[in-house]
Amino acid sequence: MESGAGPDPEHPFSSPNAEDRPRIAVLLSGAGRTLANIIRGIDEGALAAEIVAVVSSKPGVGGLDIAADAGIPARTIERRAFADDDGFSDAVYAALAPFAPDMIVMAGFLRKLLVRPDWDGRIVNIHPALLPESAAAGKGFYGERVHVAVLASGATETGATVHIVDNQYDAGPAVERLVVPVLPHDTPESLAARVFAAECELYPGAIQRYWSANRHLFPMTDVSEPGAECR
Repeated sequence: MESGAGPDPEHPFSSPNAEDRPRIAVLLSGAGRTLANIIRGIDEGALAAEIVAVVSSKPGVGGLDIAADAGIPARTIERRAFADDDGFSDAVYAALAPFAPDMIVMAGFLRKLLVRPDWDGRIVNIHPALLPESAAAGKGFYGERVHVAVLASGATETGATVHIVDNQYDAGPAVERLVVPVLPHDTPESLAARVFAAECELYPGAIQRYWSANRHLFPMTDVSEPGAECR
């Protein structure tokens, strides 16, 4: 594992305490496998956090079902309902405001969220390639497209990267990475499966370590409506 911020990755966070529990909002656009992994990480103790809300950019996706099953308030906000990224981003932040999240965690979110000044350094994403050097990054590179591009490039390794979100696709500073070798007979499907396994291993702990190492970025917040529902 390679680390860009947080404690020494050779000594991972193993016993989170109740005082280190960020309130997390999760943004997604699809099946919700990464949301399920974060929930599992919380249940297994890799991440001491509370998921307070989920926002999907698409209606009827599996991620919304996972949120409902876990009792997490969820809402759909479609990009096409807004004239530009500013309006869409404002709507997302407004939907999350009653839940007072400390962090926003992207989990397969396929729309651009503009980072407002008070959210700088408080939004993270995971990308299924090694950033910043991979060419399989940027607008339009997600899912199988990433692995097709990695194989076409002849790269001998790929992996998963947790990075800070800024206003460019996949361009924010890397927080932690986990390298996955590219095997001679890999297909996009086989490579995707191994990279996703790396994502599952990496993301919950990386969120915890980033939170613990950067508490100065996260202001104390009050919850204005405990138990509020997304509308």
